[in-house]
Amino acid sequence: MLRNSLKADDFLVAASPAMRAVVAAVESFSAGVAPVLICGEHGTGRELVARVLHRRGPRASKKFIAVRPTFEDAPTTPAPGAATITGRDGDACERAQRALRAANGGTLLVKDVSDLSARSQRTLRRAIRYRDGDTGGELFDVRLVATADLDLDRAVGAAVFSRDLYNLFDGRRIEVPPLRDRGADLGELFERWVKHYAVEIGRTPPTISSRAVARLTSYPWPGNVAELKSIARRLVVRVGGARIEAGDVDEILPVVAERVPLDDLAFEDMVKGKLAGLLARIDGYPVHDLYDKVLARVERPLFDLVLAHTGGNQLKAAEILGLNRNTLRKKLAALGIDQSKKRAGREDRALDGK
Repeated sequence: MLRNSLKADDFLVAASPAMRAVVAAVESFSAGVAPVLICGEHGTGRELVARVLHRRGPRASKKFIAVRPTFEDAPTTPAPGAATITGRDGDACERAQRALRAANGGTLLVKDVSDLSARSQRTLRRAIRYRDGDTGGELFDVRLVATADLDLDRAVGAAVFSRDLYNLFDGRRIEVPPLRDRGADLGELFERWVKHYAVEIGRTPPTISSRAVARLTSYPWPGNVAELKSIARRLVVRVGGARIEAGDVDEILPVVAERVPLDDLAFEDMVKGKLAGLLARIDGYPVHDLYDKVLARVERPLFDLVLAHTGGNQLKAAEILGLNRNTLRKKLAALGIDQSKKRAGREDRALDGK
C-alpha cells in the first residue's frame, strides 16, 4: 500500500514494455467515470496503479478511498439524514454506503474484489445501482475501481463471483505484470524506494552498484514490488556506507534454487551452472582454495557411488577409478574424516545451494 503522503506517479516506473502497456491503459481509462478492474498478482502495485488512475483523471482533487472487500474499514461517520438500506445484509450495505459517501466526487477502490462474499457482492452491486439512481435511493457520484488476482475469470466461471458484478468492468481491465517480467524497470524502481526510505530516516541516500542491481535483476521476486520495497528498506537500515554493494544484497536476499532442466543438460553444463551460482555467491569474499574445494565436492559423491557399486570393495573401486588402493584410502580418509570435522565455509554452503 502507498501512503497518502506519497505521490503515486513517482513510483510508476514504466521502462519495460509490460508497464508501458499499463500506462497506456491508465491514460485510456482515466478520463471516464465507468468502473475499472486492475488485475495482477499480490504485491505487484495494483493499488498504486489505481491511485495513478485517480490522479490523472478529472477527480484528482477529490478523495481516494480504499477499502477491503468487507467494507469494515470504511469511514465511520454517517452523513446526516442519509438513507439506510435495511434487510438481512443491511449492516454490510450500510458500510458500503459510508465508503461511497466518503468518496463522493472522487474514487472508491475495493481491494481484492474477488474475495467478496456473495452477500457483499450483492451489497456492492446494489450500492452501484443507488449511485446510478436506478432505484430512487441515495445517489453516489463515485468512480469505482477494483483490484483482483488473476483467478477472477475462473471464479466467475465457477459462479463464485457474480457475473453481473463482473460485467460492470467489461472492456476496462488493466493487467499489472509481475516484477519478474519488468527487468528494465527494476533498477530505477529500487533506487526510488531506497531514496524514499533514506529520506524518511534522515540520511543521505546511498548509491547502488551495478553488480548489486544485477543481483536484484536475477532474483525471481515471488513477492513482487512489495518484496522489493522490503529489501530496499532493510538495506537502507543495514548499510552504513555510501554505496550498496552486491555483497550487501546477498546478505539479505533469499536464496532461491534455480530451476534447471537437468535431464536436458550435459554433465559439463550442469557443473558450469552450479559453479556459476557459486561464483556469484562468493563474490566479494576472500577465497583461496576454490580448486581443492570443488574437487572435494566432486570426489565425495563419486567415491560414494563407486563404493556402493562395488559393495564397499576398495580394491575394485580403485580399479574402476584408475587409482591405486593406497591413494584411494588416503582420499577417503581426507574426505570422510578431516572434512566431516571441518565446518563448511560460506563458499561451501553456496556450492551446496543452501
